[in-house]
Amino acid sequence: MNKYAEVAVDVPVTKFDKVYDYKIPADMKDKLQIGMAVRVPFGKLKPSSFVLNIKETTKVQEDKIKTIDSFISEEKFFEKKDLHLYRWVSDYYCTLLINVIKAAVPTAVYRGNIKKKTVKKVYLKAPEDEIKMILNKLKNRAPSQYKVMKFFQEHPNTKLRVRDLVGNLEVYRGAVDSLVDKNFLDFETNVIRRIADRDFDSQLVEDLTPTPSQKKVLNKINKGFLDKKSVTYLLHGVTGSGKTEVYMQLIRNVLENKKGAILLVPEISLTPLMVKRFYSRFKGKIAVLHSALSSGERYDEWRRIKKGDAQIVIGARSAIFAPVKNLGLIIIDEEHENSYKQSTHPYYHAREVAKKRAEINNIDLVLGSATPSLESYYKAKTGVYQYLSLPVRIENKEMPPVKIINMTEELKKGNPSIFSMYLQNNLQKTLKNDEQAILFLNRRGYSNFVLCRSCGQVIKCDECDISMTYHQNRDKLICHYCGNTKDMPKYCPNCSSKYIKDFGIGTERIEKEVNKLFPEAVVSRMDYDTTTKKGAHRKILNKLENNEIDILVGTQMVAKGHDYPNISLVGVVTADTIINLPDFRSAERTFQLLTQVAGRTGRGKKVGNVVIQTYNPDHYSVLAAKEHDYQYFFKKEIRLRKALNYPPFIHLIKITTVHQNKNKAEKAARKLYNYLKDCKAKKIIGPSPAPIERIRGEYRVQILLKFAIIEERKKLLVDLKEGFLKKLSTNVKYNIDVDPISML
Repeated sequence: MNKYAEVAVDVPVTKFDKVYDYKIPADMKDKLQIGMAVRVPFGKLKPSSFVLNIKETTKVQEDKIKTIDSFISEEKFFEKKDLHLYRWVSDYYCTLLINVIKAAVPTAVYRGNIKKKTVKKVYLKAPEDEIKMILNKLKNRAPSQYKVMKFFQEHPNTKLRVRDLVGNLEVYRGAVDSLVDKNFLDFETNVIRRIADRDFDSQLVEDLTPTPSQKKVLNKINKGFLDKKSVTYLLHGVTGSGKTEVYMQLIRNVLENKKGAILLVPEISLTPLMVKRFYSRFKGKIAVLHSALSSGERYDEWRRIKKGDAQIVIGARSAIFAPVKNLGLIIIDEEHENSYKQSTHPYYHAREVAKKRAEINNIDLVLGSATPSLESYYKAKTGVYQYLSLPVRIENKEMPPVKIINMTEELKKGNPSIFSMYLQNNLQKTLKNDEQAILFLNRRGYSNFVLCRSCGQVIKCDECDISMTYHQNRDKLICHYCGNTKDMPKYCPNCSSKYIKDFGIGTERIEKEVNKLFPEAVVSRMDYDTTTKKGAHRKILNKLENNEIDILVGTQMVAKGHDYPNISLVGVVTADTIINLPDFRSAERTFQLLTQVAGRTGRGKKVGNVVIQTYNPDHYSVLAAKEHDYQYFFKKEIRLRKALNYPPFIHLIKITTVHQNKNKAEKAARKLYNYLKDCKAKKIIGPSPAPIERIRGEYRVQILLKFAIIEERKKLLVDLKEGFLKKLSTNVKYNIDVDPISML
């Protein structure tokens, strides 16, 4: 009897989900399983495909059905339970199932084109009782070979890489090869793991004694763990309250119950720090997954997790799909962070995927933050999540005092500098006391834009509707959206005036100005530009930890998760970079960043000091950050959200039509608008040009949809996926972003 497989095919031409039936060849019938990757004939291609179902009947005519070509690998890459999650992500975010599977299973793994890494070692093969005779023969004839054999006489059980052996003994490789040819030595080849984050040599550390607040949190969650039902907890803990310790003790309990855990962190820069802390408790039980891994490292880590060699996974957004055996707990640290939302297809949010995965596996989810997202806190207040609190710092340390500096007043006093006199004086004191400081600005580069003072022309990217940023280190203008570069012009390209100048400030300029003010200080910068090389995050943080950096300048990479007791001063160069963005979340993002960066100080014996420079000193997000007062901010912001009808009171979809031709993008958006009206969508905003109208040479037109009831949104998404998108024959892209994080 014939058997058939339903497969998801990985081809770029697919615009909507379609599962194809293929005949299973006789030699595969007993081997093929759901979750395996195969190659199938698809036109002239033989693309990678995933088996979703195996059945005995098909609706395709027998003479038209094709046969599976071959296995990519005879192993399962996902289970039925995982497929249930992938289908949910595909439906919820109105995206292709194949894209979800590819996000969950690393390309290097399923394509099978990564080889295992091996190491070749040399060892003594000759019997010990013959070595004396061998040495006598070699002593005068072959001094290099003699040297090698003498080493193995003294270290008979040693196995060494050839390069290490010849390097230590200062002999040629040929000497080793000759001894192997003579059967005195031999080679052994071992498979080794490509190390994603270096193993740390620290001694194993016992769990710390929990504070009363920590104990209360641990008891509550651990008790719920025994109830065997899925609960989402919001752990709201002020900076320095010991959330990481709670995570480690929760995971200890999970491991003792023979289960595994996933811990998500928002930034790659936080991964080495978190791995180091967890390694001190759990050693080799940890695997790491994030985008900075090489294909080989990702391959090795994924396989360790799949085999059950690693029970704890620490990683960024995509680690939520890690194939942890017997998963028992998911934790999301800094749950409010925007980086948990994927900015390209598939547009999933790791927090929502985590909730669904926890529900499917009947396990708990812990969302931790000092500044919870408004949506999460609202759900905790309304009983959807269980609220847990760590209201004070460890050892009842005080929250650092925050000084707000009105930069308008500073200018009136005759100080045109980037730094207020108060911040300069405090930096001087910090250096004098051999302490460390962080200077925060959420904008990289030297200056924000280049302007002609004669005609007012701003130098923009040729591909994007955005001003280019000047990077002095490279003497280039760079677009932070598409990466295009230009030389810094000597004359205005519009009017040929020589009065062309860079304006605004970025981290690169801050670094230069600090070096001018404090030439004796060791200043380092941590932003996208300084951390592109592998391991760069770790090197900078190690120097900071070892007091080899006096002042660290950085973007949001320095704003969270770092715990260094010698940091006594945090300066926010300007709090205004986000407040004025055309986005309903700008105030929330400002409060979160200011609160998080302020929390980097006062963690040692000294209270610490925070200076926030701003042109908006009376803005409620700045005032709330000054007092470390989440409740004050929440009350102000939730009132505005309700009045303006934004989340958490409604559900959003942002649809962007994208094309190189502006008219085609606009025409497609109008066509979509008419369809949405026919579907009786109640609240449609647009179509209108996106705030950044063109990116990478493509024009973008947006439509925003608001829904009071989530079921109405679900119905419309089904209509879009099964109706409108299926009938399209255009090359216009329709990017559907469910629960969008950014309005830009």
